[in-house]
Amino acid sequence: MQYLSNGRFKNADHQAVVNSNHSRLSIATFQNPAPNATVYPLKVREGEKAVMEEPITFGEMYRRKMSKDLELARMKKLAKEKQLQELEKAKLESKPLKEILA
Repeated sequence: MQYLSNGRFKNADHQAVVNSNHSRLSIATFQNPAPNATVYPLKVREGEKAVMEEPITFGEMYRRKMSKDLELARMKKLAKEKQLQELEKAKLESKPLKEILA
């Protein structure tokens, strides 16, 4: 939707959260055109920046989106790993309780 609306509508960063108190049922539905179908973005309003400049095939649009999504996921994973490393480092550098209370 973000591509086809030329940025007017943003894609939600969706992550399912498991809840051990309630069961969850998810049903995936797909309403995609054929990969070789040509898709056209909405016209850009004054002051807006185009996300998609020209018509492209749905397959190419999907490839671009997935490429960005995978890169974002990789960056989030690296940031989380770095945060965990910093926490471990802080634990190693902290003084034992006996030293603090002495």
